[in-house]
Amino acid sequence: MHEALLAPAEEPGLWTPQGEGTRLVAGGGFTLVVRHERATVEGIRLGAGAVPAAVIRARSLARESGMGDLVWWVGELSEPPGLAGALAAEGLVPFEEEPLLVTLTTERAPERVGGVEVRRVEDLAGFRRAREVDWEAWDIPEASRERRRLSAEADWERIRSGGSIDIHLALVDGRPAGFSRLVHLPAAGVLMGGAVAPWARGRGAYRALVRARWDASAARGVPRLVTSAGAMSRPVLEGLGFRRIGEVRLLRDPLP
Repeated sequence: MHEALLAPAEEPGLWTPQGEGTRLVAGGGFTLVVRHERATVEGIRLGAGAVPAAVIRARSLARESGMGDLVWWVGELSEPPGLAGALAAEGLVPFEEEPLLVTLTTERAPERVGGVEVRRVEDLAGFRRAREVDWEAWDIPEASRERRRLSAEADWERIRSGGSIDIHLALVDGRPAGFSRLVHLPAAGVLMGGAVAPWARGRGAYRALVRARWDASAARGVPRLVTSAGAMSRPVLEGLGFRRIGEVRLLRDPLP
């Protein structure tokens, strides 16, 4: 069970359906996950002494995919031991945006939050609204938003027909305020993306989205959530009763 919880939290790109600008490229001992303007290296299972060659291979694949940014996700399941140090020896540096994620899980229902309405997205129009909130929260450049809008219909159809992903939209004072994604797996519901618009922060929207995803997972007979959380979400989740089971170090390759 421990590995079943760690894997989707540490290697999220391998557990979400391709689409929404995402595709997977096998690298031999790792997978390159290409998302919009950034690529990540996940599912790292390398033999002793294989790290230098893997770094060269990942750089080549990233360039072929048109990526200018490459981040390695080094978690509890990554191999070989000492991988983070070996990557640092190859010139990789801690990812400045978020160098450390903590993997958290809970089997206890988070508290309910008043004053926030949360809706499960049921149609394309709702999907479009939810993604706009997500982009606002992360300050995604308008040019990138325009490119992503072009794929909205295909992305929504993939989610709708797949049946393994729930998108939720939180409203504060009737305004779209928060976005979240939940991936349903046999071991747990996996929190893969959650954001609140700057104007609505501190009003309970994020906590309400966590509770909504708990309810959705429990309704499928899986009363358990797991995620790898950054500095902003970790204190909130720990306050809701999540406990630590591991960590993920993010290292950026400057792509010389």
